[in-house]
Amino acid sequence: MGETKKGSRRAGRPRSERARRDILEAAYKLLKAKGFHAVGSHEIASAAGVSSATLYRWWDSKEEILLHACFEHMKPVLAVSGSGSALARLRRYVLYVAEFLASDDGAVMARLVTGIHDDTKLQRMFLERYVMPRRQMQRRFIREAIASGELKRATDPELLIDALNGPLFFRWLQGHALLERSFAERIFDRVILGFQR
Repeated sequence: MGETKKGSRRAGRPRSERARRDILEAAYKLLKAKGFHAVGSHEIASAAGVSSATLYRWWDSKEEILLHACFEHMKPVLAVSGSGSALARLRRYVLYVAEFLASDDGAVMARLVTGIHDDTKLQRMFLERYVMPRRQMQRRFIREAIASGELKRATDPELLIDALNGPLFFRWLQGHALLERSFAERIFDRVILGFQR
């Protein structure tokens, strides 16, 4: 009898994980199609083929579901790999960020960022799960570039990160001009001059 319970519990986990993935996928598609505030939790449940109660086994609110749906969807999109010098990897990353922000996925992320503007809990989650890990990666590239002599020893990593990314995010959120690769290249090449030996 104990074995049956154990076996059934084990068999239930994949279904449970599949339901969770279906919810996140449905939430992302709805966010992309309708926008942050227009999506209802009942719509997410219906699109995922689960009950509304199932949603709240993992998340406290519709907003949290949408946030996690974005994180889940962005994982493979934002994975950065490659070789070369630290400065070359930093440049490649900055250009990749510009490409991502200008894409359809970037537009979905913009909806998310503006949607969580007044919610400090969701803002904190966004910072912890999305912003800080990417700043950490850039910080690592910069420290390696300092150690190898590509950048000045006195380089302030935080200042350099903001100087490289700020103009990209400004164009992304303001929409006053196109966020093109050539713009990102010009920003990187001009900003980095002030930090090189």
